Amino acid sequence: MFSLPKWTTEFVRFLSVTPQFTFTGNILDVYPVEIDGNLTTLRLKDYIRTILVKEGYDIILGLEPFVGFSHLHGDPDTIHAILGDVLSVEKTGPPSLERTVEILQKSVDNRTAYSAIILNQITRHDERYAASDKFFFNLFCTCQNAEPRLLAGSSYPRFNLLIWIHDRDASLPTWYTRDNTRVRQIVVPRPDLNTRRALLESLTKNVPQFESQKESEKKESLSLLVKRTHDLQANEIISLISLVRREILSVSDLHEAVVQYSSGIADNFWKTVDKKQIEDAANFLGARVFGQKHAIKRVCNLLNQAYLGLSYSQYPPELSQPRGFVLLAGHEGVGKTTLACALKDLLLGPDRDMISLNMSDYSDDDACMRMLAFSSMDNGSFLGKIKQKPYSVVLFENIESAHSDVLKLISTIIRDGQIITEEGMLISFSGCFIICTLRLSGCCPNAYQHSHSEEETNKEYLARERTAGESITLFFEEKKSLDFSRFIRGNTIIFRSIQPDAAKLVLDAMLTRIFEKISLMFTINLMISPSVREMVEEYCCQDLSRGGISIGQRVEVMLIHPLSRVLIKETFTPEEKVIITHISDSESGWEVILSRV
Repeated sequence: MFSLPKWTTEFVRFLSVTPQFTFTGNILDVYPVEIDGNLTTLRLKDYIRTILVKEGYDIILGLEPFVGFSHLHGDPDTIHAILGDVLSVEKTGPPSLERTVEILQKSVDNRTAYSAIILNQITRHDERYAASDKFFFNLFCTCQNAEPRLLAGSSYPRFNLLIWIHDRDASLPTWYTRDNTRVRQIVVPRPDLNTRRALLESLTKNVPQFESQKESEKKESLSLLVKRTHDLQANEIISLISLVRREILSVSDLHEAVVQYSSGIADNFWKTVDKKQIEDAANFLGARVFGQKHAIKRVCNLLNQAYLGLSYSQYPPELSQPRGFVLLAGHEGVGKTTLACALKDLLLGPDRDMISLNMSDYSDDDACMRMLAFSSMDNGSFLGKIKQKPYSVVLFENIESAHSDVLKLISTIIRDGQIITEEGMLISFSGCFIICTLRLSGCCPNAYQHSHSEEETNKEYLARERTAGESITLFFEEKKSLDFSRFIRGNTIIFRSIQPDAAKLVLDAMLTRIFEKISLMFTINLMISPSVREMVEEYCCQDLSRGGISIGQRVEVMLIHPLSRVLIKETFTPEEKVIITHISDSESGWEVILSRV
């Protein structure tokens, strides 16, 4: 049997002690109620009427803006005897302000039948009422003078009620409600857990996907759906199940249906990315990130299970964690951000952006508040972007710089897969692939001191990974006072420092990008002589203390700066072949000489 929600029980409980009620909050929804053993949903005015009829009220009228009084329940002859010709007034237009007050007063004072009049949104729409102090003052006096009646057939005295329904933007005057114990204010919430469960049990009875399950599976699916719809209105839940039925979604896709319904889109890259791309991920990533064979292998393992939807599948499905999560840890310049960008290109393609936050910008005391701010405007807040694009690649870069409260927030995202804003809006991350990067310099400075360039064995990598993992744990516990590491174990991927062989590949990739950009800009074919190439390699790869960052800085100083000076002065003909034949270091800086072929 369906039990009434708390706010309805409160209303019923105070019928005998309060002459007026106000309903605000979630007033435009529909509300489940059991009638003749079947669960149905009604709008608030009709829902209140149904409750009052069950409680023994004989006459129930509505007062609507621009319409006037309407008949909701009761014998017309009895209504006429008590209130006069109120129902015929309904047909000729709304009554005057004086006539309205007269009818309301008669209803409250009558001793013939329990009556209630529902004033629906008149404080917003109809200026005759909303702007009239006389109207409110008369009803305030009526409220103070009202007395409960014990009529024949009733076991306890009750008031003849006036019930206001209004939104928060058009509430009753403050002087009307302040310290006024004769008005009970009821805030209607979104459906609670029991209401959602009863509604979903009723709605899913005719959905084949549910009915075909075993009883235990059905109960589990229902529990998950109840949990994941906690921020939806009842009419949204009804629309959601209609969507499931119409699109014949499987039970395993129910959470996805909730996310898509809430966001209003169906752009799920997990369903569009080609399986072959996932199979070839190691080659794709290896062509972008050099010297990180073990790290790429670990990433691909986590990517495979995210693609198949098997992340966290060893645990009961009580929570809705992100589709995938990795923490890329290592010294600066080893390729963490490059790998994150490569993963984005693999999953989303080069034309779509990931949602990226540099945690260095979130180290102050107000950082958590800024992250929790919600705005759905274009280029809006972080949570607003996730709400608009619930299937995204999300990068939290340099999390060691984040404020401890921000790290707790990220922990919640990883653990629960969702955030609830201060306004009660649920932001789901269950369709996202979350990437965090962590610079280890300072928290495990000795973890990467390799003086050789030989290929690292798997045993050596695992030993170094354990050492780094312990250092990460100590860092968060000592510096952040937070056991963040317990959320990332098993998903932490340790990078090795850049070795000479990998440094040469990083340099090759940088030079290729430089030459391709210049060739395209000037419509020339720019090349470099072997001797100059050897000098560039020797200079740029001699300092690997900051990995690819060190290489890039030296390339800029040695090659891009002098090359830019020459390109500013020179004029080229289309398709001309140009070779860098000489490079030297002078007192004024590096210089290059170009030869035309």
